[in-house]
Amino acid sequence: LRTERGLKEFVLRPLPSHPPEAGRLHPAATVAGAAASVLQHLPPPAAYQHTAARRQVVIRPTRSGSGSRWYHDKLLLVSGGTVTAFYFVSGGTMIAYYFSNVEAVPFTSRTHFITLTTENERELGESVFADLKKELASKILPPEDPECVRVGCITSEIVQTVHRDKSQNRVTACSLVDGWEVIAVRDKMIDAMCLPGGKIVVFTGLLNEFKEDAEVATVLGHEVGHAIARHTAERITNHMWFLILQIAISKFVGTSENGLGRMFYHFVSQPFTRRMEMEADHVGLMLLAAAGYDPRVVPGVYEKLGKVAGDSESTNYISTHHPSSKERSQYLS
Repeated sequence: LRTERGLKEFVLRPLPSHPPEAGRLHPAATVAGAAASVLQHLPPPAAYQHTAARRQVVIRPTRSGSGSRWYHDKLLLVSGGTVTAFYFVSGGTMIAYYFSNVEAVPFTSRTHFITLTTENERELGESVFADLKKELASKILPPEDPECVRVGCITSEIVQTVHRDKSQNRVTACSLVDGWEVIAVRDKMIDAMCLPGGKIVVFTGLLNEFKEDAEVATVLGHEVGHAIARHTAERITNHMWFLILQIAISKFVGTSENGLGRMFYHFVSQPFTRRMEMEADHVGLMLLAAAGYDPRVVPGVYEKLGKVAGDSESTNYISTHHPSSKERSQYLS
């Protein structure tokens, strides 16, 4: 193209004013004629083709264009960092809260997560015990009654066993039976209970069924085992998490809360409770032996309780929180 333009400019350039010699062409005219003949044989400009490879076009991302990246946006970087920091802080706080509330059960060393403090647990036990004394006031035996004295002596020996050895996380266990109190209730019910804070209720039906002190100590040791293992607080904690999980599943999945409640009760809550019962049996056996009673009577006590209650493995597994008497007897043999 540059050559063609130069030729055109050369051809159109005006000739000098002085005439050439006679019979001789001016040099400029000779070159102009040659250039004109060359231009006539050149192809049109449209016929020219590119012979070199076309250079690739590189599209560089910009913040406002479609090729922008998230790390080019300072606002997005700041917000993303804030969210990440929030998740890290929240996760770290939850982990620290969990491990700060994990305790070991005395005599078994099983760890469990509990949100309820020992003070709140004691207050709960004392409140329930006060309500029971009001409700059963007409049936409570006086302190000088022989049955009440018998129960008091057995309970005292078991509680002293808890205070005797304060190793293996038993300091908390001791605080849960400090200020213990026992009452005997005239009733045919074959049962006993120990509330947090060492508040014990024994029904005379149990005393009439089991004549030996070692047999009564087996039942009382089991109930005290529930108290020092903090099973009441563990049940409250588990129930709280089960309730939260049940509500979350019902909202996101759309199932009914009643159906989920029954499913959690049979497949989640009851297995946890049965494990606590077996653990209380183990702790009660240790307390019974440490108090000086013969631990060989324990399997027979649970077999007798099973016969009195008329339980079986199938009905016990479906309808109650306690393991079958056969299973408990075999475990403690």
